[in-house]
Amino acid sequence: MSQRLQRGWCLSLGIGLGLSMLGWSPLASAHPHGWVDISVRGEFDAQGRLEALRQQWRMDPFYSQVVMEELASVDDDSSMAVRLDALGGEIRNNLANQHNLTWIDLDGRELAQAEVVDTNTEIDGERLVFEFVLPLAQPVALGGHLLRYRVFDPTYYIEMVHEANADGSQPLPEALTLDRAPPGCTTRIVKAKPDPQKVMEAAMLDKSDTGEPNLGRFFAETGEIRCPG
Repeated sequence: MSQRLQRGWCLSLGIGLGLSMLGWSPLASAHPHGWVDISVRGEFDAQGRLEALRQQWRMDPFYSQVVMEELASVDDDSSMAVRLDALGGEIRNNLANQHNLTWIDLDGRELAQAEVVDTNTEIDGERLVFEFVLPLAQPVALGGHLLRYRVFDPTYYIEMVHEANADGSQPLPEALTLDRAPPGCTTRIVKAKPDPQKVMEAAMLDKSDTGEPNLGRFFAETGEIRCPG
C-alpha cells in the first residue's frame, strides 16, 4: 500500500486532515469536508449484559472514490481484497490512538473500552464501508441504567451521523439496533443541537484549520440504550 494512501487514512480517521492530503477541495471554505454514515448494534452476552458496540461506517461517495483510486494504483501483485484488509488494519490502528472516535458512558460515568476486533473493509456500491466491533472493557448490566455513546471526529473535519432518511430528518431503524438484549430495552438517537456560535465557528474554518480541541463534540449525535430495572 502506498505511503500516501496510508498517510491519508491515518490523518483522516485519526486527526481529520487526510482529505486535504488527498486533494479534497470542494468544501475548502468550511468544515466539515466529508461525512460518514454510521450504524451501531449493541451486542449483549448470555447474561444479558452489554458487551460491545458493533459499528458500520459508510464513507461518502467522493472520498470513497478517491481512496479506491489510490488502492487501484498500488504497484504490486496484491489483490484488492488484500489491499482492503491492509487499509482496514491502518484505520483500526490509528483509531486506537484517537479513542476509536467513540465515547461511551453509563449514567454519566465514562466506560473503558477494549481493543477493536472483527474488522472488515469492503466496497458496497460506490461507498467504502468499514465495520468493526468495539468491546467494552467489562460487560455491563443495563437494568435501570442509561447507556449513551457518541461517535465523532474531534476536529469536525469529517461529519459522522447515523444512517437517516433522504433529508436527514429521521434516523433509519437500522441506525441503532440491539442483539440479544433483555426484554424491554429501548433505543433512541438524539440529534445534536449546537450553539449557533459553534456553527459559525465551524463554518469559518478553512481546510487547513483545526479549530478548538474537540469541536466535533458539539455536532455529535447521541445514541441511547435503556433497559428496565
